[in-house]
Amino acid sequence: ISQFDAEARAKGVFVLAGVSSFPVLTAAVVRHLSGGMMRVDSIRGGIAPSPDAGVGPNVIRAIAGYAGQRTVVRRGGATATGFPLIEAMRCTIAPPGQVPLRNTLFSLVDVPDLQVLPQLWPQVREVWIGAGPRPEILHRALMACAWLVRWRLLASLLPLAPVMALATRHLRWGEDRGGMFVQVTGVAAGGARCARSWHMIADGDAGPLIPSMAVEALVRRLLAGGRIAPGARNGAGDLELADYEAMFAGRCIRTGIHDDGEAHRKPLYARLLGPALAALPNAIRELHAVTESSTAQGRAKVERGRSLAARLVAGVIGFPLAASDVPVSVRFEVKGGVETWTRTFGARTFVSRQWAGRGRSDRLLCESFGPLSFAMALVVADGRLALVLRHWSLLGLPLPRWLGPRSLAYETVAAGKFRFHVEISHPLAGLIVLYSGWLIPDRAEAGGVHRESTTLTPDLM
Repeated sequence: ISQFDAEARAKGVFVLAGVSSFPVLTAAVVRHLSGGMMRVDSIRGGIAPSPDAGVGPNVIRAIAGYAGQRTVVRRGGATATGFPLIEAMRCTIAPPGQVPLRNTLFSLVDVPDLQVLPQLWPQVREVWIGAGPRPEILHRALMACAWLVRWRLLASLLPLAPVMALATRHLRWGEDRGGMFVQVTGVAAGGARCARSWHMIADGDAGPLIPSMAVEALVRRLLAGGRIAPGARNGAGDLELADYEAMFAGRCIRTGIHDDGEAHRKPLYARLLGPALAALPNAIRELHAVTESSTAQGRAKVERGRSLAARLVAGVIGFPLAASDVPVSVRFEVKGGVETWTRTFGARTFVSRQWAGRGRSDRLLCESFGPLSFAMALVVADGRLALVLRHWSLLGLPLPRWLGPRSLAYETVAAGKFRFHVEISHPLAGLIVLYSGWLIPDRAEAGGVHRESTTLTPDLM
């Protein structure tokens, strides 16, 4: 496009190429994430469209044309060869405080970012951009076909483009949400290593609107009397992330940033929630600010299921017995990034372990009760912290969601006190256990907070 630059400047007009998510949105996010960095070393990103998002025939033909072929990438600080739809990585798109997308497989795609981003950040050592189409079985089939091209068993997938289009129209299942992520690593002004990632999730029909938002932002700027510099160029430098955020507002699009470089120094919940932690009341933040050990005391109400299966499960795990008002204490101990919670209801105690998930459970809170492990999203809304079950396993073996328990678990604050509500049930066994009540950290007493010794307030009876 730059060959027309002199003529465009002479005529006082602008001609912009690539005005879409790739590379305009990507570049805007990288500029935002790299603020304060002395040097950008690595840029990785990816887009995971909703399974219900339509894919046009031109996109299908483009994918079929470059699958398994050679493309130019930035790797090791030099120009290298990459192979689209063969090189792969996994990532969980998770705006802080939101229910993340399921851990997604991304494979390299041949997009303008691979050439444009090294021009904008000449010192960058790696640039990698991928796509994560779903369902994953369809993605893996496409990757297998790309290997046939890589092995020169097929010259190209272009003859298969009609079949690929047919498959994308009919093989659609999974949650109707899409997303995008951008990860930037580099060196801060003081010489310290830093890593940040931006995450975006779009529900339903909001996702397909995003590629056209760059054009919308430019048009709105002109309508408002703004100016776009004349010349012919790629549009990667003409918009900032703030321009997009103005258009995301009011739509079912949520974004957020994780400071991945500093996360390991923070308590478990702060690591997972990132900036969303600030939206929670102080009583919730204080209870989870555990670095070594702490305890909390309070009172609770407990209900138990009456079916044989419910009593058996509750007995094996050690859930508390039914009680209308029982003293409760919780001891939190941290070792190696794992929190051990020892809960005591009256004379009955049960223990669980919590840690930050990895791999399939990345960005999730994992909790184990004996052989059972549950991966949950930490969701912040209206001053409440909810724990939303995403998947579960037995002895490390993943099990289907439909076979597992149902849970309603959240933390809130009322009358200045930390409140908890945990309800566990199963479609076949019915209610297993429900316990709710309040807690006050022991360290709060040293700060002058008075612990009440009253029974449960009416709202928890």
